[in-house]
Amino acid sequence: MSILDTSLFAASGQRKIGVGFHNVGSGVLRASNETMVKKVEAHYGERCGHIPLDCEKTRVLVTAHTTDIQMQMAYLSQLFGQEIKAITAGELVNEQKNSPEHQTLVVPYVNVPEATKRIKDELGAESWGLPDTMVDILKNKADFYQLIDEFKLDGFQTPDYKISNLADLSREALGFLSKTEDLVKKAGLSKYPLGVMLRAAESDGNYGCCLVYERDGLITVVPDGDAEHTICYTNWYEALAISQKHLAATMNLQRESRIVISRFLDMADSPGMSVVIMNGQVESLRWNGQLQKKGSKACVGTSTYRPKNTQLSRLQQEYEDQTAAFFEALLRKTAQKCGIDFASIRGVANIDIMIPGRLEERLQQKRGQKPTNYLAECNPRWTNYTDAIMTIIGANRKEQTINNMRAVIQGGIFTLDKHHLPEKVDPRSVRELIFQRDEVLKQDGTRIVCRMTKNPMGLIFAGDVKKAQQEFASIVHLLANKKSLLTI
Repeated sequence: MSILDTSLFAASGQRKIGVGFHNVGSGVLRASNETMVKKVEAHYGERCGHIPLDCEKTRVLVTAHTTDIQMQMAYLSQLFGQEIKAITAGELVNEQKNSPEHQTLVVPYVNVPEATKRIKDELGAESWGLPDTMVDILKNKADFYQLIDEFKLDGFQTPDYKISNLADLSREALGFLSKTEDLVKKAGLSKYPLGVMLRAAESDGNYGCCLVYERDGLITVVPDGDAEHTICYTNWYEALAISQKHLAATMNLQRESRIVISRFLDMADSPGMSVVIMNGQVESLRWNGQLQKKGSKACVGTSTYRPKNTQLSRLQQEYEDQTAAFFEALLRKTAQKCGIDFASIRGVANIDIMIPGRLEERLQQKRGQKPTNYLAECNPRWTNYTDAIMTIIGANRKEQTINNMRAVIQGGIFTLDKHHLPEKVDPRSVRELIFQRDEVLKQDGTRIVCRMTKNPMGLIFAGDVKKAQQEFASIVHLLANKKSLLTI
């Protein structure tokens, strides 16, 4: 059988117990401080689409039982047509005693060494995903950029960057900006915006970064990619000092103290690409769209890639296959460096690229460089996008295969992690009406799924995305008006 129609998780037949493990705090943000971890876990704790559904029993590993999590698992159980049960580590260990001859499969969101050790030692289970030694180096932004410079692979390169210790950040960033300003002046490109992206080496999902750039005579600071918390300053010294303070408040300095300073780029677009690795092969899921708020370069959602104009359509045709070839070469070289047999790997990974806009193309020409695209970061894990794809596959009661992932993408998928509801609208009521409406819409392949029942709400629209969004807007409008009538 082709790997395209092979279950991602059933490597050696059906498992007794399969567990999704959404380790955002202990995995994605493993070097963030406790305040940051708790903040992110409070929002994303309910989200888990990467569940191995072809096991006899399906579970989601949680730190503690809460009403919100129990209700979300009940919703997912209805959606997937099978029981999805939240379970603590202790409960999972006890449940495994009933069938000691069967090893449990745990699918973490990111297979960092800490997760692998816990899954093996504490749970006595097998971990699914890229090997932890590969994850360790690809996930860390400073190590990743140094790895790219070491490999010198054709097709993509790092943007101009510098690695600084947090304590030296303001001084190092000012020096970096001075060199960038000289570079732009020498090229005669006075309109090129001056700025830097500051990212803690272990930052992830925009948490633990600051975008700092000059606009209309002011220095704009966008912390954690959140345009709603943008602050403007009159000078670089103050803006960088505030940025340094913000980053320090997100980091666990005992674990990682490095900051990657990279040049603010004029970009035509910044698509991502996810791949599935199985049986020594790498299968691309093609480009995905990175949804960005105005005033921010940070991703707030993902979607099937739809070029916005003819130029981007041309760039997609020109660079999509090149992205896939580069990423495969990178993964193979990294496995070799880590001493891992590539044929033994089963996992998913994502890479985000940056395609130069006209000003950046001119700057490359003035510098005597050949045209090149840039690398933003590598996510050696599930992402907002691939997790949502797996959720839709589950909702459609399909097998978790590469071909079915591609079918979801081709049909159309659009995700948002933070959709703000009117203040007095209860997210649980929204989820209830979403489920009822989705039961009707799914007849023609359109889906609305609630992935985080919060305000702001996490959502997935699939199939006829525009129709799904309109139906969701009607639900919110209906509930908001009901509330208004009750208060009259």
